[in-house]
Amino acid sequence: MASDSVQEKVLDYTYCLRVPQLDDLTLAGPASSYLTCAGYSAYGRCVCEVSLPLPEGLQGNVVIFYALSRFYQNHRHFLKSKDELQLLGQVGPVSSNCYPFDYRNGSTIVPCGSFANALFNDSIQLLSNNQPIPLAKTGLAWSGEKALFKNPQGHALNESYANYVAPPAWTKNIWDLDPETAFNNGLENEDFIIWMRPSAFPNFRKIFRRLDQSVGPYSDGLPAGNYTFRIEYNYPVIGYGGRKFLVVSNASAFGGKNPFLGYAYIATGSCLVLLALVLFIVHVKWGIREDEAIDVRKTDPYYF
Repeated sequence: MASDSVQEKVLDYTYCLRVPQLDDLTLAGPASSYLTCAGYSAYGRCVCEVSLPLPEGLQGNVVIFYALSRFYQNHRHFLKSKDELQLLGQVGPVSSNCYPFDYRNGSTIVPCGSFANALFNDSIQLLSNNQPIPLAKTGLAWSGEKALFKNPQGHALNESYANYVAPPAWTKNIWDLDPETAFNNGLENEDFIIWMRPSAFPNFRKIFRRLDQSVGPYSDGLPAGNYTFRIEYNYPVIGYGGRKFLVVSNASAFGGKNPFLGYAYIATGSCLVLLALVLFIVHVKWGIREDEAIDVRKTDPYYF
């Protein structure tokens, strides 16, 4: 019942139409190839917008997720492709598990490995009347997993990693993930930590932002109105047949919308009740009566 009370909006932006920018490249070829960011982003920066109409608003704790399909974070080689000591802030030789994302042009990669190299890097804003909605970017990761990611101590991040390079798929250095918030930068960045939490299935969602309800107009959630996601489209998915989604949801006391657990509990409980009934019938029909069980003359072959 709690899961059914959760409202959820799912937006597929894999082939979102690009918004022309002043710095757009002039490309030769069929114009239709560059109408969407999926086709244009391989050549340069691409921005697209996706509408989010909320005629009745969205009350409660509003959370924004990004979702990917057909992405196997649970693949064994992908899972082990990281250096646990490096993620704890230890500067030194990297684990062989990180190959082929261990060195780049002779310099050590930080963070190394396929897992970190594939970090989701679309930039997403939520707008209303072309004004940004306040979104919280910290307080999203679990405290237990945050303990597994530490920055080197004693020096500024750009000094600690001066002789290191970012993964080849990254457009930022490790010290530029959130330079405005010191405790959310580098290996302690929550977007990075949440990405490094492996998903069990190829279709998954990960928390991206939470509505900042400390700001007056949004204390009760998102008011009714028309909203727009402005997305800087960086993350490629069409090459492997995947898709990208944005999910806007209001969480209940039991978390987000997840009817699977409710169905699983009902099915399990029903099976147990049925099994108990079958065992009761077997006991009544073929079982030993209580008076026979306590009569040792009938159960003990050596009794005379």
